[in-house]
Amino acid sequence: MMTMLPRNVYDRVWIMAELNILHTMDKPLVIFLPGTAADPLSAHATQDTYRCLFHNVECSAKVGTPRTPDEYREVLAHMSADKRRQWYDWTRNIKENKHESGWLQLHDVMQPVFDISKLDLTATVKCKPIKLRLRDHCVTAVMCQISTDHDKGLIRLSAMQKRTSLFALMFAEDGTLLNANQAALRKYGPDCIESHTFHLKDLFMEGCCPGGQAEADAAYEEAYEACFKAGVDSYRHPIPRQSSKTGELKWSMMEMWPMTDPITGKPAVLVIVHNITQQKRMELQLARRHEALQRANQELEQNRIQMERQTAAIQREKDALQQEARSLAQRLEAVIHDKFIPKSHIDADTPIDKTLNFLHAFIAGEEPSVQCALDIYHVLTESNTDLRQPVGLESQLLKKSSMDTEVGMSMLQLLTGPAAFREGMNPDPEASNKPSPKSLSRQTSMLKGTDRCQQVLISEASISASLTPQVERMLQDADTNWQFDIFAFSAQAEGHALSLLSFYFFQKYNGTEKFAMDPVKLATFVRVIEKGYDPQNPYHNSIHVASVVQMTHLLLHQGGVAKVMTDGQIFATYYAALVHDFEHLGVNNDYLIKSFHPLAVMYNDISPLENHHVAAAVRVMLRPECFFCQNLSKDTPYRPVVVNQVLGTDMKKHFDITSRFQTAFKRSAPNSASSSEARANSTTATGSGTARQAPATDGIDWDNVKADDKMLVFQMLLKCADIGHLAAAPDTHKRWAYQLEEEFFQQGDREKEIGLPVSPLMDRSNKGGITRSQMGFFSIVGLPMFKAMADVFEGVQPMLDGVMANYRSWEAAAAAADTPT
Repeated sequence: MMTMLPRNVYDRVWIMAELNILHTMDKPLVIFLPGTAADPLSAHATQDTYRCLFHNVECSAKVGTPRTPDEYREVLAHMSADKRRQWYDWTRNIKENKHESGWLQLHDVMQPVFDISKLDLTATVKCKPIKLRLRDHCVTAVMCQISTDHDKGLIRLSAMQKRTSLFALMFAEDGTLLNANQAALRKYGPDCIESHTFHLKDLFMEGCCPGGQAEADAAYEEAYEACFKAGVDSYRHPIPRQSSKTGELKWSMMEMWPMTDPITGKPAVLVIVHNITQQKRMELQLARRHEALQRANQELEQNRIQMERQTAAIQREKDALQQEARSLAQRLEAVIHDKFIPKSHIDADTPIDKTLNFLHAFIAGEEPSVQCALDIYHVLTESNTDLRQPVGLESQLLKKSSMDTEVGMSMLQLLTGPAAFREGMNPDPEASNKPSPKSLSRQTSMLKGTDRCQQVLISEASISASLTPQVERMLQDADTNWQFDIFAFSAQAEGHALSLLSFYFFQKYNGTEKFAMDPVKLATFVRVIEKGYDPQNPYHNSIHVASVVQMTHLLLHQGGVAKVMTDGQIFATYYAALVHDFEHLGVNNDYLIKSFHPLAVMYNDISPLENHHVAAAVRVMLRPECFFCQNLSKDTPYRPVVVNQVLGTDMKKHFDITSRFQTAFKRSAPNSASSSEARANSTTATGSGTARQAPATDGIDWDNVKADDKMLVFQMLLKCADIGHLAAAPDTHKRWAYQLEEEFFQQGDREKEIGLPVSPLMDRSNKGGITRSQMGFFSIVGLPMFKAMADVFEGVQPMLDGVMANYRSWEAAAAAADTPT
């Protein structure tokens, strides 16, 4: 029989009859033609085709009969997509002569052609293309030569060679040695495979483990579990060995890779052992160096700690010296101030402020004088002491201050109540405090004047009709400009500055979406409120309120106050700014109280105007055509915020609110020099107009601030916005000051008309009105309040800068007036 194929078998074109010579081959041969053809059942699909063109007698005897075309397609259909794609690529490469020419395992490639389930795993196949003439055309088919008698050792060795060419052994799952390469055979003997005397565990026993056999057994069990149970990709185990020549300790690394025995198909493991002594020596050297570095680092750390302690001691000494230097500088400044500067400063500290200053100084390590303690003691033990009013304010304003008596009486009336009612201070002893019939008639007409907003028609609430390109640009400027020209905007808005600004801010920042506001009813509401401000009032009119709304917006979003507020509280603040002077009568609370005005009677002389502003605005909002927000329920507690904010604008409550605000936020617990430095740098306006800046308070945990303390923030915000013209551009600020002076003159005219004493600085027949008191108002009210707000919210600093600029302007004007010509 032929043992080899003819030499030209692959080079010529065969006819089918010539293939019979291949029956004389002693090895199985099969020739088949794989391909694809159009699917008769679908116009756009293909199906696999296959024809077995020839197989010799040996193929039938040793391998079996090739599959039929239907069996071929069924096998392909059950193969995975990857296996099917590999089969297509393999047959195509053979036909194009691009395949590997070596022997392949039959099980890997011939499943579609033969039933290989009963064949030995050692069967291999070698494939080549062959050209055949079929009737009138030639085809390239695949000819496969099959071998079923390969040496098992060579097959295993080939599988091992694919993994590594190093010293290698193959073990079965039970630890039996299956095969070894030449390097392993030289070490363990050529008969180690056949004798079955060498076991996987023997590799672990070769080392000199410190724990002896028990440690070696444990290492073997761990490796067995990893390779045959856990399914790891590889496993490594270092083995210490002692050199038989030198006795020196050496190290080997055993690397194990799980695999499948190509003969039995059962789990096996490939093991290589290589020398890592040099690597271990380097690791030991690195470990020793690491330990040395750790010791050096520990020494450096100890030196660093010692240096830090020394630095801290030096810093403490430096702080003590700086504190002493500051104390000396303050004493020197006080001496110079007392000697060269006129005594025009008003002490606005309340008893609580003085007590806290005393305690801060004591905690900071200073030594307050006994006289200071006695002064505080005497103030606190007096029965008429108001803890939230400046100590001896009346005496300071009327007796000890350098300002004239009428200015002092005006400030006292503004901050505490009608000065004419105070004992011994009535400027007109002959005047009667009871209102005349003419007075009562006048008050009735004034009260009727508060109903003017009832005549507003809903059709007048058209906001969009007032929007021109210039107005839109000015609205955008109002978003960020601390010195926004409200008078220019009012001129462009044709008298609707308040409604336009309010509607714009409600829409853009607080929203119609958050609270389901009805835009039409909101427009109606803001226009009705706008109509409620009397344009005949020189100061308390809709333009003033528009300025307050804009300043409120800046304090919220530029000043940073909105970050500590909820959406409901922000809405309430916009609303409070809009209505805070609603239906203002153009006179102050003192006038209403002295004249027994119905509002003063209704509210028992307690903030009658402010109470009326809130109540009258609520009555408007409850009208069906003005009830713009259906979601204002108990889940949005806006009303307490509005009431507290609007009532807080009564200047009689000024010292109470600002003192409690500073107590809650500005006076944090001191620590040594820092607190005394903050006090030394706190802003105070002196006769020379200098201002000392304290660092802004930060680090407040607003989530844990009490609700009452947050309410103080809301009140301070509206109070700052209410007198926000102090921070306006100088021309704008002075225009407001003179308009307020005219309104006070008009009140003085009314007081004369109904037979009441004219309030201080409200008699137009005298020289000057409230503009004479601007220095005192800035010093006592404006600067301390804006400074307190800027201490807590750094974003308010531009507003404080504007206030300081206007204060210096008044100061310069006063100095120029005092200079002889």
